[in-house]
Order: sequence, then structure tokens, then C-alpha cells
Amino acid sequence: MRYGLVTAFVLGGALAGGMVAAIPVLESMLGNRPSVLIGGFVPPERSELAAWLRRRAERLGEREAHLDLGDCLERVTFAELGLNLDVEATLEAVENADLPPSLLGRVYRRYFPDPAPIDVPLAFHFDADQAKRTLERYRARMHRDPENARLDLDGKRNVPDVPGRELDVPATVAALAAGSRDEDSVFVLAATPIQAAVTAEMLGALDVSRVLGSYETDFARRGGSRVVNIRRAARFLDGLVLGPGEELSFNKAVGPRTPERGFVEAPEIVNDEMVPGMGGGVCQVASTLHAAAVFGGLEVVRRRSHSRPSGYAPLGLDATVIYGEVDLRLRNPYETPIIIHAYGPTKTTIRVELLGRDPPGKIEHAYSVRQSEDFFRRVVFKDDVPAGEFKREQKGSKGYDIVSTVKLTRPDGTTSVRHYSSRYWPVPEIYWVGRGTDLSILPELPAGATHFEIGGEQSGDSAAEIEREREIERERGSDS
Repeated sequence: MRYGLVTAFVLGGALAGGMVAAIPVLESMLGNRPSVLIGGFVPPERSELAAWLRRRAERLGEREAHLDLGDCLERVTFAELGLNLDVEATLEAVENADLPPSLLGRVYRRYFPDPAPIDVPLAFHFDADQAKRTLERYRARMHRDPENARLDLDGKRNVPDVPGRELDVPATVAALAAGSRDEDSVFVLAATPIQAAVTAEMLGALDVSRVLGSYETDFARRGGSRVVNIRRAARFLDGLVLGPGEELSFNKAVGPRTPERGFVEAPEIVNDEMVPGMGGGVCQVASTLHAAAVFGGLEVVRRRSHSRPSGYAPLGLDATVIYGEVDLRLRNPYETPIIIHAYGPTKTTIRVELLGRDPPGKIEHAYSVRQSEDFFRRVVFKDDVPAGEFKREQKGSKGYDIVSTVKLTRPDGTTSVRHYSSRYWPVPEIYWVGRGTDLSILPELPAGATHFEIGGEQSGDSAAEIEREREIERERGSDS
């Protein structure tokens, strides 16, 4: 009966003045509209709604979310991610949701006096530029260098490659734009994989019976704790594979010289003198690798000679390394990968072989001295040396400025030559002397020594020469 009356009223209203004219009458007859929530909250009166939404916008900017970096979650705010409440769009959504969608819908709700409230979702504006600025803070942490496949020569096994990764900002920004807007939302940072330069498939083509270049040095006269560090550094190098065009960093391959990584204190050169230092002896491994690289035709990207001539390698073939400061960098110029085999063939030798291909020809190294420089004697007073006594702590030697020549003779008879320089500073002769000792009892200056110093002051030389020596000291740095 009631449905018939309503239908008659609707039809009559349409005939009398159209459907629109009948809606207010229907609203009055059908009762109140359903209540409205905004983002789950009960809003205030319409007159206060805009101000209320602006206050909500400030609080929502502090809403927390999390960025998933793969191995950890980082807490950020919506504002940092460029997610801000769009007050105008939310107001418009409220206006559109406040009325029932159709006349028949209103008629339907007449028979449900307590309709469920309408929950209008909050509208957000996404600032992509702000999101990108925040994501840049995590680029370095997301980055992972790929790990090359390698051959474990001792274990006779292939170690597979591990892909690296880098942050994919566009994909992450797209995920943020389409993602959740709830409290504690989690956004996964997208990553682009970085393929290793040497893959497991490449290793199948390596013929380790072919030797590209090799070199061997001896530490019989300078063993002790240095042997531990030499063997440890060689262990980190052994089995590394250099892909075509790939560059090797000695410091990165061997890593920090710390007790936790198996290194110990051993003699090293610091400002002309041998002193105990962590990782002493590692430079011998770097020198052996450098010499093998020279005879294997590798490109020497970065190399620095020792501050003094080395006792285990000819002038020009040595290389010094200091973790975090001075590195040895080599590049594989060939179209095939090569593998580094670093090992001790005897108890007193270290050998580095570059395997995987034949040498491009006969490679020879020679050097010429452009200039030599005399040394001096340094006298240091020591409380633990009795008065009237002395001890020669270090033998002196000349300094040299040399040019190395590397000549390649190919099987077809053609040749190519390259040159590089090395500088070795004079090594002072050092005497430890007891306080109060008459210095006239010291031996005469050896051949090649020009003067002596006492407590840092030169004897018999000008102020200019003193300053020159001090400048040399500053340039030498420290060698490990």
C-alpha cells in the first residue's frame, strides 16, 4: 500500500514539475540521510569542516610509514615521502558522498531507518619531487656491489657470482604513488640488479693451465710476523677473477688490515724508519701482484712505489698500499677473463700467477736511473741505551729517480713500449745513542752519506737544506 502511494507521488511529481522538484519533498518524507565519516573520524559541523581538515593535514604529515630496504625497515613520515592531505579534494569527496546516489536509493533507505555511515576516504596529494629527495638518502645503503664468480683453487670448486643491486628511484616513486595511506604502511624500495662482471658461466671457459704472467718474491730474510700478513693477504686474492675490462682494487680485494680479519702487527716503513704496524708485509703481496701484472700485460691504473728501494723486488716493480689511502689498481685489457692465483710455493716465498690465457708475447722490464740522491745519518738519543754506547738501528741507502721501460715483443715480431716513473727517497742511516755519549766515538760517515742530524737538527748544513729535508719527510707518507 505504502509502495503504491510513493510510486504515485513520484509519478505525479514528475508530471507536475519534473523529478527535481519532487526530491526535497521526498527527502522530507524519507527522513535523515546517513551519517558521514571522514577517514574513519567523525567530522565537525560543515562550517568547521575545512579548518578541521587543515588540522588533520598537519597531523597526517607526521603519520609514520616504513621503507623496506630488504634487510631492515627505516621509519619515515608521510611528509618526507611527499604524501600530504589534499583538503580541497577531500571536501569535494564529502560533498559527493553526502547525498544518496539516486532517488530509488533514497526510497530504499526509507525502510532502513539507521543506515550504515558513509566513510569517505581521505584524498592525498603526492609530491614526487619530495619523495625523490627522501629516497636519495637511501641510495648508498641500497647499493650492493656484485660479487664475481671465482674459482677456489685449493677447494677445487666454483664459487658462483652474486648479483649486486642499486636503488630504482622511478619504480619506487610509482609504488609510493599507488601505495597504502594507512598508519605504519610499508613501502618496498625497488632495486635494479647489477650483474657481476664474471659469471659462473664464464668460468667454464677458463683454462687455468695457461699462464698469462707470474712473479715470485722471497721473504726469507724478513719473515717473522710479516709471514702471517703475507699469507693472509694472498688468501684474499687467491681465486679472484677479473672479467674483460674489469678493474681490480687491491685494497678492496684484501680489505682492512685488522686483527678481526686475521692480520697482526709486523714491521712496516713509516717516515723512513721500520716500526711495528698492523698488516706489515702486505705490501710484498701488492708488489708481487704488480710485477705479475707488468709481465702479464695488464693495464696499471694506479700504483705508487715504496719510499725506499725494496729488498724483494727490483726498482720499478714494487708497489706500496695503505688501506683507505694508497691503492694498487689493475685492469684486464683482454677480451677474456683471467684468474689470480696467489699462494706460497715454499715456506719463504709468495707467488702470483695470472691464469686463463697465454701471454701476448715476450714482455721485458728494465729501468734506468735518472738521478740519485745521497743520504744522511740520523742520531737519536735513547734513554734505554747506556751512556757511552750506541747501536746502528738502520742502514742508510741512496735515493733514486728512475724510469721503467716495459717492452712487448709479439709473435709476429712487432713491438710496443711503455714507460713509467718511480721515486725512491734516500734512507737515513740511524744510530741509537745513549744520552751523554761523545758522538766522536761513532764510525765515520759511510760512502754516500753527506751529513748527520742530532735530534732533528742537521749538523753543518744551511737552513734551506734543513727545510728541504723536512719537506721530503712530509712527502714520504707511510708504507704498510
